[in-house]
Amino acid sequence: MKRVLFCLIAMFITAISFAQSANDNFAGKWKTDDGVIITISNSNGKFSGVDPKGRPTLYNVRFEKNEWKGTVENHETSQKGNCEIYLQGNKLKIVAHKGIFSKTMHWVKQ
Repeated sequence: MKRVLFCLIAMFITAISFAQSANDNFAGKWKTDDGVIITISNSNGKFSGVDPKGRPTLYNVRFEKNEWKGTVENHETSQKGNCEIYLQGNKLKIVAHKGIFSKTMHWVKQ
């Protein structure tokens, strides 16, 4: 019985620690897995990000149904996909979707 209670408490604490909030702030400079610096800004509650060449990389990132959703673009492959974004301390976890495929990226705050 104690084990079950301990597991339930641990799951509850884990869920709370990864919960997203409409007050999350992604604004700033973020380094991608490839070493590119993306500058993210907030305009009217929606976030967008541009690369060093001024090309949009994140679009229309908004808080919807208790998660951050938007569009991410890879300029090297010219592919766009829907994404969910999770703020985890000084890291952004971005899960991009294109059809049945998905890719997870981690960006670090600079």
